[in-house]
Amino acid sequence: MKIYGGKPADGQEVYLRVQKAQGKDATGKAQPLQGSKTIADRVEVSGKAKEISEMKAEIRKLPEVRTDKVEAIRQAIESGTYRVDPAKVLRKMLEEI
Repeated sequence: MKIYGGKPADGQEVYLRVQKAQGKDATGKAQPLQGSKTIADRVEVSGKAKEISEMKAEIRKLPEVRTDKVEAIRQAIESGTYRVDPAKVLRKMLEEI
């Protein structure tokens, strides 16, 4: 078997060729193409995204434990008026599966 031509390109040479083809320098930083204008990156957030962000901030302000609900259930248990609906519990368990 004969191989004609030069030796195969080494890894660094291949890397540099790819970087050049992608318009990057040897460090991997993008270089503007000759004669092209540089365009700055920019992000615009929609009104809906701003609204969602505000809602999240409001939710974070709420306490993690609703002490009023906990206290009402505690009192119902102590007074013996707290009832568990087995069908509701079963439905919730099946939803989790």
